[in-house]
Amino acid sequence: MKVFECRTIDIAPTISRLLKIPIVPPTGRPIPEVENYAKERGCRRAVIIVVDSLGYSLYRHFSPIMKNLNEVAEKGLLFKCKSPATITSPAIASIFTGYLPEEHNIYSTADIYTERAKDSENPRLKSIMEWACRTGMKASAVIESEGAESFRGRIKDFYGVPDSEDILDYDQQITNYAVQALREKPDVLAVHLRTLDRFSHRAESWDELEKAAKDVDKNLGQIFRNAEKGTIFFICGDHAVHGGKKWLKNAAGEEAKNHRQNLVALIVGCSQEV
Repeated sequence: MKVFECRTIDIAPTISRLLKIPIVPPTGRPIPEVENYAKERGCRRAVIIVVDSLGYSLYRHFSPIMKNLNEVAEKGLLFKCKSPATITSPAIASIFTGYLPEEHNIYSTADIYTERAKDSENPRLKSIMEWACRTGMKASAVIESEGAESFRGRIKDFYGVPDSEDILDYDQQITNYAVQALREKPDVLAVHLRTLDRFSHRAESWDELEKAAKDVDKNLGQIFRNAEKGTIFFICGDHAVHGGKKWLKNAAGEEAKNHRQNLVALIVGCSQEV
């Protein structure tokens, strides 16, 4: 399987180009391989699924058991994708906006509210979902409740799930809302799955982390099956897995290098082929 390279900040401008969503051009740039792939398949809608902690090396390790995700990768495109942050909030903000953390200044969920209070029209704070809504398209987000509330008045449809100690149940709720959102036929949908990240912090064995990967893959499969034909998926890690010393103590040189460079997996696939 050929592996391409890109940056997470390239995702939003790529969706902008594919769906003809007018935006102030960010730091990221459209990914040409995705443009060609999507045009050949007539993709008309986009779904971003952030799989928290899906580093590139971790994806390669788990791809044999993540059968739904691996099927998308085999039929679509696989990228080694450079993330500009090693923690979730700035990393996801970069995925959604196309800007680097030092440009959007979102390092925690609270920063979203603070930065918008300073200048609500700052284009560096606007997600691709908001740009889509501004042009009359239908956009939706399914994320943790506090982050979801930041979209109030900015996009019409958003679903929030309260944080929970039971992360498997939390992600199942996220998945259920994602399926519900897909029934409304959004032009752009953003989803954030957190099980892999939570397990990476708390698990002590590969067996436990493997359980998390399988659960994430089950949820991904549920989302894939409920998407309309012509939907292009961007399934992306936000940062390399935390607890690197624990999980990479027996890693080969290339795996360790990918972790040091904070490379995440980006899998792009069209629902016609999922």
